[in-house]
Amino acid sequence: MYIYTKFSPMKNYLFILLFISGSVFSQNVNALKKIALRDAKATSQASIDRNLSTILKYTHPNVFKAYGEEELMETMDEIFRTMDAQNIKIVSAKVDEVTDVKKENKEYRCLVKNTTKMSINGRTVTIKGSLFGFYNQKKSQWYFVESNKLLDDPDTKKLFPRFKTEIEIPIDEHIADN
Repeated sequence: MYIYTKFSPMKNYLFILLFISGSVFSQNVNALKKIALRDAKATSQASIDRNLSTILKYTHPNVFKAYGEEELMETMDEIFRTMDAQNIKIVSAKVDEVTDVKKENKEYRCLVKNTTKMSINGRTVTIKGSLFGFYNQKKSQWYFVESNKLLDDPDTKKLFPRFKTEIEIPIDEHIADN
């Protein structure tokens, strides 16, 4: 009986500490989701506006280091010129939701689901895709990579050679409107 009463307050403190820790983590995740939503929306709008500097701002540093600002700008310019030549336009880009925020490999990561509508020679195509986010705590900013490229693009896999996640990455869905 004496041992039980002696350690009972310790159990209460431990319970309170665990409860507070869980609440702080939950609040932190909610704050990270809000920042991810803000940054993903900025990235999506930059794609519509063809704002290359904003696109680069949210490009993962691994991609930036591998190619450099000049080459990335030239590549994006070329992509936009090709889109114009083939009569391809981004009509809308909507961030649907931030589904997961997890701490993995000493960093926060997230998945952002999005819907992009494109006009290809007057025909509308809807792409349901996702961005994979990596959080930079010092800058309070998320960097994004197209999720499907982390799964099946050899060049992207070279930039993230040991990439593993418990976040489920869905395969992009392409829907042609009739």
